[in-house]
Amino acid sequence: MSVAETANTSVTVYNSTTQNQWGDVIDDNTPSLEHIPATLIETGKTIQEPNSPTPRTIRQISCWVPFWSGVTDSSRILDETTGDIYIVVGVTRPPTIIGAPVDLRLDLKRVSAQTT
Repeated sequence: MSVAETANTSVTVYNSTTQNQWGDVIDDNTPSLEHIPATLIETGKTIQEPNSPTPRTIRQISCWVPFWSGVTDSSRILDETTGDIYIVVGVTRPPTIIGAPVDLRLDLKRVSAQTT
């Protein structure tokens, strides 16, 4: 099954950085690619132990994008449907027995969310 068959959103990929006025490296909001079909799903969650005073839910989010998308483990992803921004924690290219290009599996962490 490919992203073309299962896509539930489209994403924008940000790969570049720039410097601020003090010379610090910061994320650049210039898109590398836009409107890429993607399958974005929550694959699990962990709720922090009750002995902590602050309850937290840690969500495990996976995304599948076409192999040509240029996503690396230093990219950021914008979900064009929700406006949420994710950092890419890991990129996996599953093995294939026929040598054809396969979709990339991304492990994501949400860093900002749109609220209504």
